[in-house]
Amino acid sequence: MKRFETELGELRERVDTIDTKLLALLNARAALVKDIYTLKEQHGAPRFNRARTDAILQRLIDDNQGPLTAPEVRELFLPMLQFFVQRYRAGESTATFSVTAEASEPLR
Repeated sequence: MKRFETELGELRERVDTIDTKLLALLNARAALVKDIYTLKEQHGAPRFNRARTDAILQRLIDDNQGPLTAPEVRELFLPMLQFFVQRYRAGESTATFSVTAEASEPLR
């Protein structure tokens, strides 16, 4: 059992490291989306572009090397793209999160 706990702990540490990197990348993406929305606002362009969203999803599916399947890539990324369109505006972020006891179930 000791070996299991050690191995599990090591794997969880690796997941935690990846999660931290993902967070940094999402924050970098948020900053770029803010810049894009500011530019679009300055030029009177609409914030949402369905063709761009579809192209992003298709590029990610094409670039995917697994183990995620194409439908899983779409299922994972579409809500993130929608989040930025719906909640992240030029100069502001209206996204607020509250974690309740029911919603804070362990992921690992």
